[in-house]
Amino acid sequence: MIDYPAQTLAANKDGAATSLIGDWLLTFGVEAPAGPTRLPAGTWATDRQGRAWRLWRTPPGEGWRGAPLMTSVTTDWSIWLIGELYGTAEPAAAARDVVEGRASAASLNGHFLMLAWHAPVDEWHVWTNRHATLHAYLASDGARTAVGGFMPAVAATAGRDELDWEGLTSFFGFGFFAGDRTHLQGVRILRPATHYRFDGRGRPLGEERYWHWWHAPDESRSYDETVEAFAGLFGVVMRDLIASGRIAIPISGGLDSRSTVAIIGDQPGQVAPDNDRLWAYSYGYGADSVETRIAGQIAGRRGLRFDAFTIAPYLFDRLAQVTGSVEGFQDVTQARQAFIGRELRANAGAVIAAHWGDVYLDDMGLAATPPGSLSREAILEHAEHKLSKPGGWLIDTICRPRLGDADPAGVLRAFVTDGMAGLENIEDADFRVKAFKTEQWSARWTTASLRMYQAAAWPRLPFYDTRLADFFATVPTEFVAGRRLQIDYLKRYAPDLAAVPWQVTGSSLFKAGRPDPLAVVRRGVNKGLRVLSGRQVIERNWEVQFLNEAGRRGLGQWLLRPGLRLHEFVEPRQVEALLSAFYASPLAAKRGYTVSMLLTFSAWLEMIGGGGATLP
Repeated sequence: MIDYPAQTLAANKDGAATSLIGDWLLTFGVEAPAGPTRLPAGTWATDRQGRAWRLWRTPPGEGWRGAPLMTSVTTDWSIWLIGELYGTAEPAAAARDVVEGRASAASLNGHFLMLAWHAPVDEWHVWTNRHATLHAYLASDGARTAVGGFMPAVAATAGRDELDWEGLTSFFGFGFFAGDRTHLQGVRILRPATHYRFDGRGRPLGEERYWHWWHAPDESRSYDETVEAFAGLFGVVMRDLIASGRIAIPISGGLDSRSTVAIIGDQPGQVAPDNDRLWAYSYGYGADSVETRIAGQIAGRRGLRFDAFTIAPYLFDRLAQVTGSVEGFQDVTQARQAFIGRELRANAGAVIAAHWGDVYLDDMGLAATPPGSLSREAILEHAEHKLSKPGGWLIDTICRPRLGDADPAGVLRAFVTDGMAGLENIEDADFRVKAFKTEQWSARWTTASLRMYQAAAWPRLPFYDTRLADFFATVPTEFVAGRRLQIDYLKRYAPDLAAVPWQVTGSSLFKAGRPDPLAVVRRGVNKGLRVLSGRQVIERNWEVQFLNEAGRRGLGQWLLRPGLRLHEFVEPRQVEALLSAFYASPLAAKRGYTVSMLLTFSAWLEMIGGGGATLP
């Protein structure tokens, strides 16, 4: 892995060059990109061009750290690998093996996307990684085609600006865009584990899935052996990701971040808690935050330098950066990383993002279901329930009038049905839903949030490492149900960390699954003190951002200001009624979600959806 802060080109031992890139855009049939750049002062520069195509790039800058870029050239091929490969001694050689047909793209492991130009036939190839953690988009109007990592530029270059109401229905109903949909008709996201081919004029030549989901529990391996195997493999992955560079390690009150800390310490096989290189942090919603208190204990037990932050109202001051980073694909209040962007950039070049461990290391609610006992329809209903969000007001007010004869419920069900297609080979209903959720929620919501990290530091993703993903495909569901395997891993291999209370229960992991009267008493006393003092416990970022004078002004500016594009789709009086009800009872009827998503949509319409202007 490259040392992320390095800004100069460097030659690797296997003949490649490494540098940093802000964004990339491959265009066909146009002289120059249209639409915005991610940074206000950004410009597109030509990296390489052919008869009808050009590859463009922008540099990273303040507010957008971009991504590592490895380039490699052979007699016939030019390769651009954006991101990082994990556990790979010679990444350029691994990339060449794929493009020249000696290896499947399934052999590549990491947080990356790969482009390659085949000079003899003037063809372009694009490979997404298995989990599509690094997003890319495709749009065409027949004459112009664009592929790139920044959706607004892709859409504008191909002349696409008509809203996709079925896609927006999924955005409001699930909290993310399902399938390959985006805000705009004709603009598609490239799917996970897929190889795309284009001729020199941008015409599609093929789209092939190179890896498919599977689940084959290893019945010969005992539970204890499985815990041991996980511990060994997870240690290998974590040592790989934190071996070099200045690394930030976020810690929460949960289990996933705690697991990433377990490899750090002064024991044989552990990584030393080098305070010049490793930095841990946490953030909460108050000075007495349970989350930051637990995180501090975890960091302290392993000697990590640690800072705790209390999230203050920041959103409306940084809304342009949040929208530009996440591109409107996620509720803007969810990108809490924006609050500590300056500190993250100052302390680290890369950040350990322990996303999706809670999915792989838990069940989907069907762990006790014997194979074959549920109908296909029942599994579909369960999968849809796992995705559903309280988007009724948004869908009924904004989408339903523009869907024609289509019923929103039918639109949402069709996305689930299409997404579950091809997973019937997985007999275990719970793992089938897990695979579906990873293909959809993870690829479209979770990994979108990584771009907020990317504004300040490059994210490294232990639970998206294919070595771990392949391991989880061999684990019986009952072994991970209720976080069993992860809890036992911590108890056996990091007992000092297991002794720190888990935020979910308030008890140490040694009491998991058993009654803990003292924890019940503590929670009761704390609740009583809060009631007596009148102090409200804040549990959601939107409460911090909206429920104050600055928040009211910000919502008024972005939801009620005359001339907003939002008012083409929802009348101001309807927004006023929603906000009145929200302020009167913020926690009722899930209105916090409704207001947050409406703000996200409005900010996208103003900053990106209008098409031409650079982001403010």
